[in-house]
Amino acid sequence: MNDIHHFSPKISTLSGHVYAEATPDGINFMTRNDEGIYQHSRLVGYSASIRQLDSGQFDSKLSDGLRVLAEIYQGNVNGWFRQSEEQAVTCWRWMVATLFINEQLAQHGTIDATKEDGTTERAAVYRGQRGGIVIYPATERFALANNVEGLAFEKFGADAHRKAAMIYQSMTVADSNGGNLRLSPWGRDSMALLHDGFMKAYITEGLPDETHH
Repeated sequence: MNDIHHFSPKISTLSGHVYAEATPDGINFMTRNDEGIYQHSRLVGYSASIRQLDSGQFDSKLSDGLRVLAEIYQGNVNGWFRQSEEQAVTCWRWMVATLFINEQLAQHGTIDATKEDGTTERAAVYRGQRGGIVIYPATERFALANNVEGLAFEKFGADAHRKAAMIYQSMTVADSNGGNLRLSPWGRDSMALLHDGFMKAYITEGLPDETHH
């Protein structure tokens, strides 16, 4: 994850008064008391942090997930953790999905979406050539894994994880104003093609339940 350091201050501020910092033993989460002093809250290993990202623990607070991802990178830089190629793919997939969600939130805001139980929630929306569709971090990651990684395994076999990570990296670029990552033009076009194709298939054929956004 060669560019994640752009998100990496010395201590990452999460929501509220929670902070995170890479250490030799994992990511140290701290809380700040009323006197402004950091106090240890919990220590989470780097592999466990990657699993938490992938399982959706930070989907409701993507900015916190980005900061955790920055500390994972910092652990790599300092030699405290060496992620596997599969873990690198997981991190880059999470990054691309999050950048896309954040970009759509900035452009289109949120809408009221009806959940399966009949209740409503605020959700991001993609608007493209064939209309709009509600998008969620988990389904974005699923779509990326199915399309990008599925193609990589089909074409590259044993080298699939490394190739998939390279594809995800090429879908991002460092912003010249501050260095934060954003979608590259190719990454943005690829995500648009993916979602426009999804909506076309939905309109003309319908889709299996597990692929609905």
